[in-house]
Amino acid sequence: MTDPLSKLPLFATDREIATAVVGKERAAMYVKVVIPMLERQGFPRIDPLHDGRPTLLVRRFYDGYLGITAGFQVAAPDGEENLGVWKGRRQARNERKPQLDLNTRCVNALRYMVEHPDVTTSAEIPGATDFTMRELVDKGALREGKKDTQGDRTWIVLDAGREEIARYNDWHGGKRRR
Repeated sequence: MTDPLSKLPLFATDREIATAVVGKERAAMYVKVVIPMLERQGFPRIDPLHDGRPTLLVRRFYDGYLGITAGFQVAAPDGEENLGVWKGRRQARNERKPQLDLNTRCVNALRYMVEHPDVTTSAEIPGATDFTMRELVDKGALREGKKDTQGDRTWIVLDAGREEIARYNDWHGGKRRR
Protein backbone atom coordinates (compact mmCIF):
# COMPACT_ATOMS: atom_id res chain seq x y z
CA MET A 1 0.00 0.00 0.00
CA THR A 2 1.44 3.34 -1.01
CA ASP A 3 1.36 6.31 1.31
CA PRO A 4 -1.03 9.01 -0.02
CA LEU A 5 1.21 11.76 1.41
CA SER A 6 4.11 10.53 -0.76
CA LYS A 7 2.09 11.34 -3.90
CA LEU A 8 1.76 15.03 -2.93
CA PRO A 9 4.08 17.78 -4.15
CA LEU A 10 6.81 19.07 -1.82
CA PHE A 11 4.45 21.91 -0.74
CA ALA A 12 0.75 21.00 -0.77
CA THR A 13 -2.45 22.91 -0.19
CA ASP A 14 -4.67 22.18 2.78
CA ARG A 15 -7.23 20.58 0.44
CA GLU A 16 -4.56 18.21 -1.03
CA ILE A 17 -3.31 17.24 2.43
CA ALA A 18 -6.87 16.72 3.70
CA THR A 19 -7.72 14.48 0.75
CA ALA A 20 -4.56 12.42 1.33
CA VAL A 21 -5.19 12.08 5.05
CA VAL A 22 -8.99 11.55 5.37
CA GLY A 23 -10.23 11.21 1.78
CA LYS A 24 -12.36 13.43 -0.53
CA GLU A 25 -15.63 13.06 1.38
CA ARG A 26 -14.29 14.43 4.69
CA ALA A 27 -11.66 16.81 3.31
CA ALA A 28 -13.78 19.98 3.74
CA MET A 29 -14.40 19.24 7.44
CA TYR A 30 -10.70 18.43 7.92
CA VAL A 31 -9.63 21.78 6.42
CA LYS A 32 -12.16 23.79 8.42
CA VAL A 33 -12.05 22.04 11.83
CA VAL A 34 -9.08 19.68 12.19
CA ILE A 35 -6.19 21.68 10.69
CA PRO A 36 -6.72 24.68 13.04
CA MET A 37 -6.72 22.27 16.02
CA LEU A 38 -3.61 20.49 14.78
CA GLU A 39 -1.75 23.77 14.26
CA ARG A 40 -1.99 24.34 18.02
CA GLN A 41 -0.23 20.98 18.44
CA GLY A 42 2.62 21.83 16.07
CA PHE A 43 1.17 20.98 12.66
CA PRO A 44 3.35 22.67 9.98
CA ARG A 45 2.23 26.17 8.98
CA ILE A 46 1.73 27.34 5.39
CA ASP A 47 4.97 28.51 3.81
CA PRO A 48 4.11 31.95 2.30
CA LEU A 49 6.77 31.68 -0.43
CA HIS A 50 5.48 28.35 -1.72
CA ASP A 51 1.81 28.89 -0.77
CA GLY A 52 1.48 25.43 0.81
CA ARG A 53 2.50 23.26 3.75
CA PRO A 54 5.76 21.29 3.51
CA THR A 55 4.64 17.68 3.06
CA LEU A 56 7.85 16.28 4.58
CA LEU A 57 7.03 18.09 7.83
CA VAL A 58 3.39 17.02 7.60
CA ARG A 59 4.57 13.41 7.38
CA ARG A 60 6.95 13.92 10.34
CA PHE A 61 4.09 15.48 12.32
CA TYR A 62 1.86 12.45 11.67
CA ASP A 63 4.68 10.04 12.47
CA GLY A 64 4.91 11.66 15.90
CA TYR A 65 1.14 11.98 16.25
CA LEU A 66 0.69 8.29 15.55
CA GLY A 67 3.61 7.33 17.77
CA ILE A 68 5.72 5.99 14.94
CA THR A 69 8.80 8.03 15.85
CA ALA A 70 8.63 6.70 19.43
CA GLY A 71 9.30 3.24 18.07
CA PHE A 72 7.68 -0.03 18.93
CA GLN A 73 8.36 -2.26 21.89
CA VAL A 74 8.76 -5.75 20.55
CA ALA A 75 8.72 -8.61 22.98
CA ALA A 76 11.82 -10.57 22.21
CA PRO A 77 13.76 -13.05 24.26
CA ASP A 78 16.64 -11.30 25.94
CA GLY A 79 18.41 -14.41 27.09
CA GLU A 80 17.84 -17.33 29.33
CA GLU A 81 16.28 -16.53 32.67
CA ASN A 82 18.29 -17.50 35.69
CA LEU A 83 16.34 -16.96 38.88
CA GLY A 84 19.17 -18.58 40.81
CA VAL A 85 21.16 -15.36 40.46
CA TRP A 86 18.59 -13.54 42.60
CA LYS A 87 18.53 -16.34 45.14
CA GLY A 88 22.33 -16.32 45.19
CA ARG A 89 22.45 -12.59 45.90
CA ARG A 90 19.88 -12.90 48.66
CA GLN A 91 21.75 -15.85 50.13
CA ALA A 92 25.04 -13.93 50.03
CA ARG A 93 23.36 -10.96 51.70
CA ASN A 94 21.87 -13.19 54.39
CA GLU A 95 25.27 -14.75 55.05
CA ARG A 96 26.66 -11.26 55.73
CA LYS A 97 23.80 -10.49 58.09
CA PRO A 98 24.26 -11.14 61.85
CA GLN A 99 22.87 -14.59 62.56
CA LEU A 100 22.92 -15.24 66.29
CA ASP A 101 20.09 -12.83 67.13
CA LEU A 102 21.97 -11.19 69.98
CA ASN A 103 20.62 -8.33 72.05
CA THR A 104 22.70 -5.17 72.41
CA ARG A 105 24.12 -6.17 75.81
CA CYS A 106 25.37 -9.48 74.42
CA VAL A 107 26.81 -7.85 71.29
CA ASN A 108 28.71 -5.31 73.40
CA ALA A 109 30.09 -8.01 75.73
CA LEU A 110 31.11 -10.26 72.84
CA ARG A 111 32.69 -7.35 70.96
CA TYR A 112 34.68 -6.40 74.04
CA MET A 113 35.96 -9.97 74.43
CA VAL A 114 36.91 -10.20 70.74
CA GLU A 115 38.71 -6.84 70.88
CA HIS A 116 40.43 -7.73 74.19
CA PRO A 117 41.52 -11.40 73.94
CA ASP A 118 43.12 -11.30 77.42
CA VAL A 119 39.71 -10.62 79.06
CA THR A 120 38.05 -13.85 80.22
CA THR A 121 35.66 -13.02 83.07
CA SER A 122 32.42 -11.07 83.15
CA ALA A 123 33.81 -8.84 85.90
CA GLU A 124 36.33 -7.40 83.41
CA ILE A 125 33.70 -6.56 80.78
CA PRO A 126 31.80 -3.27 81.19
CA GLY A 127 28.08 -3.90 81.74
CA ALA A 128 28.32 -7.70 81.54
CA THR A 129 27.24 -10.30 84.08
CA ASP A 130 27.41 -14.09 84.19
CA PHE A 131 23.82 -14.05 82.92
CA THR A 132 24.96 -12.18 79.78
CA MET A 133 27.77 -14.67 79.30
CA ARG A 134 25.37 -17.64 79.65
CA GLU A 135 23.17 -16.09 76.96
CA LEU A 136 26.21 -15.98 74.68
CA VAL A 137 26.94 -19.63 75.51
CA ASP A 138 23.34 -20.53 74.62
CA LYS A 139 23.71 -18.71 71.29
CA GLY A 140 26.97 -20.56 70.52
CA ALA A 141 29.31 -17.55 70.68
CA LEU A 142 31.13 -18.55 73.89
CA ARG A 143 31.90 -21.59 75.95
CA GLU A 144 32.46 -21.77 79.64
CA GLY A 145 36.03 -22.30 80.79
CA LYS A 146 37.55 -23.18 84.14
CA LYS A 147 37.44 -20.92 87.16
CA ASP A 148 40.35 -18.54 87.53
CA THR A 149 42.54 -18.18 90.62
CA GLN A 150 40.03 -15.82 92.23
CA GLY A 151 37.15 -18.27 91.73
CA ASP A 152 35.48 -16.36 88.85
CA ARG A 153 34.13 -18.24 85.83
CA THR A 154 36.11 -17.76 82.66
CA TRP A 155 34.61 -17.60 79.20
CA ILE A 156 36.20 -18.49 75.88
CA VAL A 157 35.19 -16.85 72.60
CA LEU A 158 34.42 -19.44 69.92
CA ASP A 159 34.94 -19.00 66.18
CA ALA A 160 31.18 -18.48 65.85
CA GLY A 161 31.45 -15.49 68.20
CA ARG A 162 34.33 -13.93 66.27
CA GLU A 163 32.48 -14.50 63.01
CA GLU A 164 29.34 -12.88 64.45
CA ILE A 165 31.25 -9.75 65.45
CA ALA A 166 32.79 -9.64 61.96
CA ARG A 167 29.26 -9.88 60.51
CA TYR A 168 28.06 -7.07 62.83
CA ASN A 169 30.98 -4.89 61.75
CA ASP A 170 30.27 -5.59 58.10
CA TRP A 171 26.49 -5.26 58.38
CA HIS A 172 26.53 -2.04 60.39
CA GLY A 173 29.62 -0.58 58.75
CA GLY A 174 31.66 -0.93 61.90
CA LYS A 175 29.27 1.36 63.79
CA ARG A 176 28.16 0.28 67.18
CA ARG A 177 24.45 0.23 67.85
CA ARG A 178 23.37 1.84 71.06
